[in-house]
Amino acid sequence: MKLLVSAMVFLIVLCFTSVNAHESFVRPISGWAEVGDTAILPIGSGHTTESSELPLGLAYIKVISQSGHVLNHTLSQKTTTNGYWMIYDFDVDGPGLNIIDLYHTEGSWTHFITNPPAGGFWEHKSAEEINWTELDTTTWADDWYVEKSYPKHCYAKAFVAGPESDFSLASRAIGQKLEIVPLDNITTVGQGEFSLQVLFDDEPYKNVTVTAQRVGDDTELQATTDSEGKVRFNLSGPSEVIEWLIKTNTGMDPQVVELVDLPRGKDSKEKSYVGPVYRTILALRNDYIKAE
Repeated sequence: MKLLVSAMVFLIVLCFTSVNAHESFVRPISGWAEVGDTAILPIGSGHTTESSELPLGLAYIKVISQSGHVLNHTLSQKTTTNGYWMIYDFDVDGPGLNIIDLYHTEGSWTHFITNPPAGGFWEHKSAEEINWTELDTTTWADDWYVEKSYPKHCYAKAFVAGPESDFSLASRAIGQKLEIVPLDNITTVGQGEFSLQVLFDDEPYKNVTVTAQRVGDDTELQATTDSEGKVRFNLSGPSEVIEWLIKTNTGMDPQVVELVDLPRGKDSKEKSYVGPVYRTILALRNDYIKAE
């Protein structure tokens, strides 16, 4: 039986306002694959568990096998698509747990507030890339300012198990800048409470909001990490196949970004948040064990 494990990514097109807030994720079609199967990975971009548009920019995917072999692939405009999903596949050549590691960036974004408190627009450039002398501010309020400017970095992780899987590998960090690590055995997803840890630069990331969204009905749970970067969620569900997306981001965390003076209207005293934004999503399922 051939299995598909999904992956989507990359497309260079024009960008519009809400795109910058999207997250990237990998949603394997199955958590199990036999040796000899083709695993196909859908990757999407959006605010919920469904992809609402093809991810913009550059994305590459790594498949880390239990033996330590690594497949590297950069997704491109030639990558097969299905609706708003891009599809990557790989051959399952050996037994064990496969870890899927995705990185995606669409570049930098700057948010102008042209008519405070809320009116404004997004520019697909960093503050350093903007030619401030060429900005046409004639229709802007005298207190316009830049709210924030950042490069966006998205990470995603998922698992595909096979015969003789060492599930303890799923509880080890793989080195993503911002990463969510399962602390419980991933074969217990769907059975109730489940513990995770958020790491930033391989260190526990405390006091950050983590969201769990259930695929199918977008049931949403939220929790804040403790001093060790840990959270717990009840990852149960009503269906036979249960799938959750666990997500977090650094936002405008002052540990990551800084407040600086950028060009602004003559009546504005507002500073701007400048620095990178990191987002990460972990996909978990309840079918990492072969069905009888």
